[in-house]
Amino acid sequence: MNRPRPSWIPRAALRGLLVPSTLALPAAVLLAVPACAGGQDAAPSALPPELIEPTSEAELPEAALPPPAGAEGSVAAIQGRDDVPLTGPRVDAAPGDWMLRHGDRVAVVSAKGSVVDLGLAGGRDELGAVHPLMKLALDTPADDVLHIAPVGPGGRALRVVRAARGQPLQLVSWIYFAGPTLRIESAAAHVPPDPRGAAPAAPARWPALAATLGERAGWGNVATWVEGHGYVTTPGAFTTTFLARESSGVAYALCSLGGPLLASFGGQVLSGFFEPAVTGEVVAPVPYGGASARRAVALAVAASAGDAAVQLPCVREGGVARVSLPLSPARGAYAEAARCDAGGRPGRIFARFAAQQAAGQADRREVELPQGCFQVRLGAPGFAPGPWTRADALAAAPREALLPTAGRLRFQVTEGGRPVPARVLVRGAAGTPDPHWGDDAEGGLALNVAHAERGEGEVPLPPGRYRASAGRGFEYTAHEQEIAVAAGQTVEVRAAIERVVDTAGWIAADLHLHAEPSPDAPTRLAERVRSLVAAGVEVAVATDHNAITDYGPTIRELGLGAAIAGVVGDEVTTRDLRWGHFNVFPLDPKGAPLAFEGVLPAEIFAEARRRKPHGDRTLIQVNHPRMGDIGYFNVLRMDPSDVPGWLGRAPLADMSFDALEVFSGDHYDHLPQVEAVMRDWFALLNAGIRVVATGNSDSHRVAFQEPGTPRTLVQVPSDAPGQLDERAFVEAVRAGRVVVSSGPFVRLTVAGKGLGEVVPEGEVDIEVHVEAPPWVDVDRIELVRRGEVIWTASVRRPEPAGAGGTRGAGARRAAPPAGAARVTRITERTRQALRKGDWVLAIARGARPMEHLHRPGALPFAFTNPVFVR
Repeated sequence: MNRPRPSWIPRAALRGLLVPSTLALPAAVLLAVPACAGGQDAAPSALPPELIEPTSEAELPEAALPPPAGAEGSVAAIQGRDDVPLTGPRVDAAPGDWMLRHGDRVAVVSAKGSVVDLGLAGGRDELGAVHPLMKLALDTPADDVLHIAPVGPGGRALRVVRAARGQPLQLVSWIYFAGPTLRIESAAAHVPPDPRGAAPAAPARWPALAATLGERAGWGNVATWVEGHGYVTTPGAFTTTFLARESSGVAYALCSLGGPLLASFGGQVLSGFFEPAVTGEVVAPVPYGGASARRAVALAVAASAGDAAVQLPCVREGGVARVSLPLSPARGAYAEAARCDAGGRPGRIFARFAAQQAAGQADRREVELPQGCFQVRLGAPGFAPGPWTRADALAAAPREALLPTAGRLRFQVTEGGRPVPARVLVRGAAGTPDPHWGDDAEGGLALNVAHAERGEGEVPLPPGRYRASAGRGFEYTAHEQEIAVAAGQTVEVRAAIERVVDTAGWIAADLHLHAEPSPDAPTRLAERVRSLVAAGVEVAVATDHNAITDYGPTIRELGLGAAIAGVVGDEVTTRDLRWGHFNVFPLDPKGAPLAFEGVLPAEIFAEARRRKPHGDRTLIQVNHPRMGDIGYFNVLRMDPSDVPGWLGRAPLADMSFDALEVFSGDHYDHLPQVEAVMRDWFALLNAGIRVVATGNSDSHRVAFQEPGTPRTLVQVPSDAPGQLDERAFVEAVRAGRVVVSSGPFVRLTVAGKGLGEVVPEGEVDIEVHVEAPPWVDVDRIELVRRGEVIWTASVRRPEPAGAGGTRGAGARRAAPPAGAARVTRITERTRQALRKGDWVLAIARGARPMEHLHRPGALPFAFTNPVFVR
């Protein structure tokens, strides 16, 4: 492990996506094209060695690549994290990196040449990384840092030289402050090999050599604002003046000093993940023994995207005007500015400025806008925007007439008359769109979901009609009602829910969770814990990317120790040698992350078994094994049709892990992908490789990927979260006393034995018990032996409470308690002949989508781990 700090691989790149980087025509790189057959000018059969050998570690002389003029501030090597006056879990600074300072601006450049931190001294850092790129045609070659050092007068600029692997090119970058912005200049250089100590003359025949220079702007999984277009959530290429992002009160903006930016985005493959922007406009020729024209960009930081953008030279070049901006007391209020069209109406969208009035603050503030006609309107999450108003008329306009409008929803969710943690989902009705409280959670609010750890709250809603539903996960009923909201009025929802699914002796866990220690999870720890208790999750395993996170202090601070227990873990996110992602837990909260760079699976697993506090009983879980090139089974080319043969062909495949994430929350609305991984798991079991199946949300945000959907229910001696015996929990998971659920709760006994246990061969009695709340459909139960369905039972939805009734020999249904109409509570029995080496598990399915989840179309699905036959 080269850098003992939280680090990660950008999720989109890890998924093996092709992210278009430019619309430029491909450059011919190191390619001699022969003439047509029989032509007189056919190319020679081989190029001279100096054309095909990669460049050495030599560099062009400084005269050919002089440092930029005008660099300001200072550059210093970082000895330790405390050297850097930035706050927050996204600060990546580590020994070996470089800090640049100018006034109150602070930036960190990693030892690998990326800008990884940027902020105001004493303030938060929210940057993921801005990485200079050199693209050859549509490919970005891997590169290695050759040199990194301060250069120029006073050493105020940092020079980074990278060699493209397998190519005779270097990417030379200079990073420095100029005024309030950080500048990144780049050039592609060709350095001829010089085995004799003298630079050879350019050969007579030199192929076209060119590169596209650009950047990869990783904002930490936050949507990119593209000037002229707004937030980008679809694939495509956009021409713009600048890019920006904002989250958690920190914003960045980036522009090219050479003209408009061309920013390309891959597709938003998974809900809740925003693709980074890849920039680059020009295919620049690289002369033999020389350098391309330089590319220069500026990067600014401020409290909002608009405030950052107006610091950029490309925005200020035509002059700016000061505007009096009215402020709103609404949480997250913003002012949206658009350039006027030919008729003076709002046209090309420009940026958003922070417009929330803080306590004791004046009700207006001055901002700068480029010269010209602008229209401005105020908005806020959960509010209808105010009217568009010309920027030069804002000062004279009555402030109250400009503010966004909303009504209020006041809710209380109770169980047995007492408020309980709950989740409230609000959807638009009768043509009203869904409300939007912001992508990133604040105060329990995100998108159209409120998470209330005390079961009570009050939230803004734009005027309109809505359906509000309240619940607490799959063990509870849900309350739903229609509401009409008027501006300035408050409507109340009082929801009484009941715990109608009996999970006594079982505890609901999510073994794969992220928060802001992960660079792709803009969720603060308090918001993560709120979302978990609201969903009925009782054990939460923190598994940030290459980081150690402990929810314990946050749980105690929120006073939720009786509702949820935290377990410390680490998602080992492999790099350089990419094998996939592996959760390791429980871990010592004061320990360091496991090694993740250049390590083999066997090395990861061996280190995990040495970790405190459980040593060789530490759990290792393979995450999302079929998720592109972050899937362990994909990387290893796993063949479920012939596991022994595959293992013989894959000497680096290590099957000594404990658990397999069969059901990932990324797929809860697409069960065929879950069932494909189940078939892999079945193949392992049939080959005698006994691993435990789990189901986890892999939640990075609180609403896109709902925590506890799916969840892993673990049979433990005490199911009280406040009394969790961590060692007993670990041993129960290891033993396979586990049910995976996205809806129903299913239990299985075979010859009187439970999950993970062993029964003798022969004809045995099998019992399957399924329970589900009224909003979770169950229409079929299946019994699976060695991967094949050997028995099914169709389930008729129960009659209202008190109807009772039985169906078929061996079936019984208990009448639900009063007030719990249409609760599924059914037991099915069968007798089956089992042979030595068999294993048996149960599956419960539903045909009607669950309406109380954020993503529509999710079908109920649950399964047990096996009972084995000796």
